[in-house]
Amino acid sequence: MDPVTHLLVGAVVGQAVAGRKLGFAQAACWGAIAAELPDIDVLVSAVAADDSLDMLVRHRGTTHSLWFPPVVGLLSGFLVSRFSLHSRASPWTWVLLFTAALLSHPLLDVCTHYGTQLLAPFSDRRFSLPALPIVEPTYTAIFIVGLAIATWLVRRDRAQRAVWACVLTLIVSTSYLLYGLKLNADAVAWARKDLAGHSSDLAVVYAFPTLLQLPYRRVVARTAGEDWVGFVSMAHPCPIAWSHRPHDDSAMVGELRASYGGRIFEWFAEGLTAAYADDRHVFLADLRYGFVPDVLSSAWRLEADVGGQPYPLGLARFVQTPQPAPSAANVIQLLHAAFPKSCDEAAGVLTY
Repeated sequence: MDPVTHLLVGAVVGQAVAGRKLGFAQAACWGAIAAELPDIDVLVSAVAADDSLDMLVRHRGTTHSLWFPPVVGLLSGFLVSRFSLHSRASPWTWVLLFTAALLSHPLLDVCTHYGTQLLAPFSDRRFSLPALPIVEPTYTAIFIVGLAIATWLVRRDRAQRAVWACVLTLIVSTSYLLYGLKLNADAVAWARKDLAGHSSDLAVVYAFPTLLQLPYRRVVARTAGEDWVGFVSMAHPCPIAWSHRPHDDSAMVGELRASYGGRIFEWFAEGLTAAYADDRHVFLADLRYGFVPDVLSSAWRLEADVGGQPYPLGLARFVQTPQPAPSAANVIQLLHAAFPKSCDEAAGVLTY
């Protein structure tokens, strides 16, 4: 999730578990700091990583694992409690605050389809639940409203009700996450049924959130010989305009997949990659991400140049492809696609 949402979640968690004992302002402040701490791996990666591929491995790694919150929460809680000048609360209150806020970060990140290494460094398995996009304003707004209500209640000297407001905020936000998972399951079911009218081959179907809202899902289907990509809004499901392409199993594609960069990229994409090769270059596209129904159009890809003997494949490069312009027109177009009035309403094309 985006940093602002992590900060807000941490603030609500801090007030829910320690607001009455530490003071609501202090609990919110320390909760927000703790909730943002796991993303320190981004700064470490920027300094230590040799290239973007290494950053894929480092980000959402050890600092996002399940052992990190209790260990760092214990150390941080006792350290801050010792030097705090404004609270006589038990050190264990601080430990609970830091542990809960730290834990909120990986648990929230795992609800996106980017993937989070919850068992790092003991395992590099990526865990992901395609409930929310990385940026989802409605989800973020739930916490803004919850904090506003809690602040109003504290000012009216109703501390216990403020705690319950924070707890209710966490319940509502969790329900919203579960609703996102339901929409994703519905999108998979709809896509599987729709695809049956286009292909008789048995397919494995996936669905993934897109930006800024819940209903509009990117759907990916894989058969023995082809990849299929399309979009569907579960606010108003319509027939899917599929793009499909045969798998490319050429020697150059196999060499790229087997390379150091290829192994990292396949691991990062959880095997959901499409390939393209010609006599000049070869690339792998992450099927989970993209803004148009094109199998080879992805938010990022791994590519390499094709040369002569004895080294036919050049150095693999992780490339972020051009993205739609962050304009009001594109936001409006995305919302039209997410909430269409009818199946006759054209989704249109985002402007790059």
